[in-house]
Amino acid sequence: MPVILVLVDDLAARDPTVESLSRLFPWARVTVTRADVALASAAGEGAAVVVAGLSAAERVCLEAARLGVPVVALTRDMSPDTLFRAETLGIAGVVRAPAGAEQLAAVIGPFLRPPPRDHR
Repeated sequence: MPVILVLVDDLAARDPTVESLSRLFPWARVTVTRADVALASAAGEGAAVVVAGLSAAERVCLEAARLGVPVVALTRDMSPDTLFRAETLGIAGVVRAPAGAEQLAAVIGPFLRPPPRDHR
């Protein structure tokens, strides 16, 4: 079962994001943890993708890249400078917070494959 690791400190953004991710990707387990234990959690949980606030995404992006785990940033600031900084750091995607279900599906969906259907 793929794991979506969520590192968002802003409760107003985190709770609806976790709820949306759980509905959008029922074949994945959504786990919430603190940003300061992100790398250990990503490795230990076998994270398929990390979803984090922009500052946390910046901190874990390089470390998560060593594990081959894509990092998606949630931010209210979608200025060209912010998007350029995210691209430079290797952040796999940026979603405007609060994130809508369509945005989350479009950005995170490519990193999560649904289980194969049983064709009995």
